[in-house]
Amino acid sequence: MSDPALSQGVQRVLKIIVISDYICAFCYIGNKVLYDAIEACRDLPVRFDVEFRPFALLCPTSPNVDRKPSRKEYLFKKFGQEQAEAKLKVVYEMAQKAGLKLAEDGVVCRPNLAHRLAVKAYHVGGQDMQREFNDIIFKAAFADGRDISDPDFLVDTAVQASEFLRSTECQDCVDKMIDAAKANDVKGVPFIIIDGKWALNGVQPKECYIQIFRKLALPPEPLTPVGTPRSCSDCRPPVNSPPLPVQ
Repeated sequence: MSDPALSQGVQRVLKIIVISDYICAFCYIGNKVLYDAIEACRDLPVRFDVEFRPFALLCPTSPNVDRKPSRKEYLFKKFGQEQAEAKLKVVYEMAQKAGLKLAEDGVVCRPNLAHRLAVKAYHVGGQDMQREFNDIIFKAAFADGRDISDPDFLVDTAVQASEFLRSTECQDCVDKMIDAAKANDVKGVPFIIIDGKWALNGVQPKECYIQIFRKLALPPEPLTPVGTPRSCSDCRPPVNSPPLPVQ
């Protein structure tokens, strides 16, 4: 299907950087909502370039993660059963609203290999290849409850990935991206940077993205006085965060 923006010969590109972790259910949901919003804005004279960058929710010293506990087991131990069940209820409701399948349980693991493959996918095939890879990984982790750190599963997922997985290619890039996110005070994911101007934290309503995309698609406005906040009526609080470095 052709992109209306390209058919009109318009080269305006909206760069969207999504900082996320494959073991984060909110990233799974946020991924779907973001692309739903992009699809709803195909009439705009813009072209979207979406790049996912890695984040590590699990610190290297997280206890018992290396034995890959179930998601419920991990959350029960971290938050207590009552609080964990309340959090899971919210996630299930959000997933259902987004039209996503969510397995009853899953596996908590360190998805470093998947992050490396995602970086490689973007370098080789741009956003289309990376999106296809992300969709497979998110579905495996949350709809199917699979172990996405399993090299055999990843080899089956990525074309000619076996040799790549045995190497350390893209590892340095992944480490630098994670460090850069933390240096910019990113403490939770998903964290979305749109056009270097808007920073959104957490799962936002589709309408919030659409409002921002339509605003950015308009011709440049006269400079606003310093201190005048930019806001999205569907976001709380207003998204008036300063631009973050994206390299």
